[in-house]
Amino acid sequence: MGQMIASLGLAALLVVTIATPGATRMHAWPWSVGYAIALAAPALQLLLRSFNRRRPLALPSIGWCIALLFAFAGVVASALASPHRGPSVLWSAPLLAGVATFFVVFDWMHADPADIPRRRHQLLIGAGGFFGIIAGVSVGLWLGHLPEFGSGNILATRTPFPLGHSNYTAGLALLMIPTFVTLAIRAQGGRRIAWTFGGLLAVTMLLTSGSRGGFLGLAALALLHVRTIARTLRIRLPIVFLGGTLVLAAFVYWNPRTRAALAGDELKISDVQRSAMLHAGWSMGTDRPLLGWGPGTTPLVYPRYRALLAGGAETVLQLHSLPIQVWAELGGVNALAGIALLILALRASRMVEGAGAALLALSGYFVFSLTDWQLDVPVFSGAIAAALALVASPSPAFASEPKVYALFTLGGRAFSVRWREDYAALRRLLGFMMLLGFTVLGIFGRRDPVPFLNTRALSLAADAANNNEAAALLRQSLKLNPDQEIAHFNLGWLLVVSDPIAAETHFLTAAQLVPDKGGVYFGLGLARLNQGRRSDAERAFALECLNDPAFLVSPWWKSPGVRETRTNSLARLLQFESVLIEALPEKNSLRSEARYIRELAIWLATGATVTTANTPPRLAYFEKKPAPPPFGDASIAAYRRERTGYPVLMRNLDLPAPTDLFDVQENPLATGEYRFLFPPKGWLASPLLPALLMESDSRQK
Repeated sequence: MGQMIASLGLAALLVVTIATPGATRMHAWPWSVGYAIALAAPALQLLLRSFNRRRPLALPSIGWCIALLFAFAGVVASALASPHRGPSVLWSAPLLAGVATFFVVFDWMHADPADIPRRRHQLLIGAGGFFGIIAGVSVGLWLGHLPEFGSGNILATRTPFPLGHSNYTAGLALLMIPTFVTLAIRAQGGRRIAWTFGGLLAVTMLLTSGSRGGFLGLAALALLHVRTIARTLRIRLPIVFLGGTLVLAAFVYWNPRTRAALAGDELKISDVQRSAMLHAGWSMGTDRPLLGWGPGTTPLVYPRYRALLAGGAETVLQLHSLPIQVWAELGGVNALAGIALLILALRASRMVEGAGAALLALSGYFVFSLTDWQLDVPVFSGAIAAALALVASPSPAFASEPKVYALFTLGGRAFSVRWREDYAALRRLLGFMMLLGFTVLGIFGRRDPVPFLNTRALSLAADAANNNEAAALLRQSLKLNPDQEIAHFNLGWLLVVSDPIAAETHFLTAAQLVPDKGGVYFGLGLARLNQGRRSDAERAFALECLNDPAFLVSPWWKSPGVRETRTNSLARLLQFESVLIEALPEKNSLRSEARYIRELAIWLATGATVTTANTPPRLAYFEKKPAPPPFGDASIAAYRRERTGYPVLMRNLDLPAPTDLFDVQENPLATGEYRFLFPPKGWLASPLLPALLMESDSRQK
């Protein structure tokens, strides 16, 4: 029975992993069935084994049992205490399944003490075969898509296969490489060739992922194994160091992402986003330090902190750092459990045969995990759990007498505790914990209804006759979760004519949640204009131009009512620019951009010379002292923005991608031939935009 469950679970795990993009497709029907089977299989196995009296469940030492039970209870408590309890309980399943996987794998390996070495090797071979299929699919899909990527540097084409993102590809590769290398060293003949080929596939995955965290993990892995590499290749250690350094340097130069990261000329978008995520994650954990916000809740909670961050995405699926993610979502209780497991693993590396090698094999992934969070994907939580089962020290066969555990010594007095290691009771407790997990998931686990309400409302609003029904659905959505920019922004556009006072409130909230959202300040200005507050509207229009300088030449300025505010809106923009220039440090790049935008706005209005161009294309253009292009005579590019990433963020790919209700009107000259003249939307560090909005409103009052 147990073998059948294990086989079914592994097959389901393999299918949802290679069904590219696996990390998101597993949340869509019918792949979600495989996802559920992959998570339920180890938990069901552990439940059956915990109450099996014919062969009692083999357990690790008491320390491992307590730490993992504590982690299990902590994850459940965090999910139940979450403000978003229903979806958080569902999203806790991969972590709970990881705990179950640890105990199941450990029990299988230690079923017979004399058979442990053989089963360790079987586990390694099984992992190699499992990883080999994934590596073959990943590299095969990458090769198949190369014609779509085009010619040139093939390392610039980051492979997202099979899980859907290049960081997942790098994480898988860092788990695969030590597995294949170990198997290749132990094998002979054709098997060695096969395992070596698997290792080459894994290295290809890593190199084509373009993940800087993956490269750091590979460097750490190589550095910690440099003696083993030198001994295996029978090459002197200094030569290995030199060769490795040259290969690394050549690769860094060849790969455009690592070359850009080391150039230091400018802060890349990904670096800004990661910095924002770290800031948000720390603040999230600080606000709920005990149990965090709940597993998987980052996309729902992140917008609360968006206005405090210097740039970054509107919202994110994860915080790109395992320690920060644990702190933000799971809190200090689970962070302590993680630290305890790390300490136990380091202690076991000196006492358990092969544990040290297993930990060193995980070292590359551990370094990489500082730059990404992947334990919400079953293949990662399962692989890490199985690796820890290799490391864990076994329990004594029988311990009926209480043992004395020293806690600490103060002066000449020792403080200790007496504890009877009752493993029969621990087995029963594990079984009841699994029952508790299934019960909690069954009773409290619910998909978040908010995304369905939002997508349904925006779909209905495509027909103006359904506006009232759409508005009612968005209001219902905001009652369930008020921290939704998508609902506030679109409800504002629904009400901007019929109820401009309510629309203004929603636009203001949307601006606080996502300060650099395109169209939010324009919508705010229209709501105020429809209330007869022209001066307030002009300040909002100026903020739209500040956030998105291309709006200076938007066709919206030709609309009645808006056209009459243009001169004063430009004056307000120049005032905002002056405030920014005074507030920003002298050598800050944002100050340089603010000065340029001020002169750009004047040039567009009067043709005055621009002397503060701050990029080579702008310098070359303005050296010719050109007159403004005929932006006013350009055609109109009108469309509505589709939020293609929304179903992914909500972990529900059965949802259609929603489309905003804001009618974007762009100037094709500004977005095409003369795009280089206009700084991108959101160029300004986010906290400054709501600050300027609040300051201008308070002065008016």
